[in-house]
Amino acid sequence: MSETQDQWYTRQAIERLAQHIPFEQDKASKAEQIEMLRGLVLRHGAHINPEYFGFEARSELTRLGLWHRIGQGFTHTQEDE
Repeated sequence: MSETQDQWYTRQAIERLAQHIPFEQDKASKAEQIEMLRGLVLRHGAHINPEYFGFEARSELTRLGLWHRIGQGFTHTQEDE
């Protein structure tokens, strides 16, 4: 089964935010972006296929301790439907 449009938008938001955070220079902005990312992952991450994420986003999510929350509710049988 492919992603719904909402899942695609959510994954794109998570991935782009995760890719941007390492380059943010302002500490307050960086902290705010990390909290936004954490909120997105906690709300939506369990139902996103982890195989769809690129290396940079995966690395940042791992560094922030959020990667284990991606795909918790996702099973490979969902992908096959």
